[in-house]
Amino acid sequence: MRKKLEIIIPILLLVYLSAIVEVNPKYLKEVPETKVAIVDKAKKDNVVSIAELRKQYNNNDIVAYVEIPNVLGEPIVQTNDNDYYLHNDIYKQPNIIGANFLDYRNDLKNDKKLLIYSHSDPEQTLPFVKLKYYNDEEFFKNNKYIYLTDSSRIRKYEVFASYIETEDFDYVNLKSFGGLTYGGHLNKLKNKSYVKSDVEVGEDSKVLILQTCSFIDIDATTKYQLVMGKEV
Repeated sequence: MRKKLEIIIPILLLVYLSAIVEVNPKYLKEVPETKVAIVDKAKKDNVVSIAELRKQYNNNDIVAYVEIPNVLGEPIVQTNDNDYYLHNDIYKQPNIIGANFLDYRNDLKNDKKLLIYSHSDPEQTLPFVKLKYYNDEEFFKNNKYIYLTDSSRIRKYEVFASYIETEDFDYVNLKSFGGLTYGGHLNKLKNKSYVKSDVEVGEDSKVLILQTCSFIDIDATTKYQLVMGKEV
């Protein structure tokens, strides 16, 4: 039964994620202008308060804040499935732009592999669309750190891989890796990167994977931009 669940859960996850479609700007609800002010207010000495974010967004599903300096800074939510925040924003209002969310299977405190998902669009109106720039070597090397703040600490990740995935979605697996060890699995992902990195990954590595839709002209129905970092 356990083996069956390990197979079924990733498949169901991909069904949910396949619901991420190209966002036509005319369907976008405007994000309140207070969003930036809210995040700024939740910062003190450059440290984000998760409790303050929850209070100001009126959303206790906020579990973290992801930041790539000079690139993006976004609250992260988590609930009991990977569907709700595909269709509802951080204010829990129906909205095609959704929210940035942590995989419902993740234990933020204990898991070595964390998965964060967010919508993208071809008009560059959503923050995670900027992840595509990591496919450029200069951008990759000049923006190599990702910070993840939760209620107890700040984690720093060094980017080790960036690429567009169109068919092999085993990166969403948390327990079983197609016969590979965890370290072998991470090295498989690293070897797919468009830009080569000196960061070493192995059995003890704690990693963060950011995923969003890709709109690069590739002959594939489903394609995701991935950026991966190792906790340092």
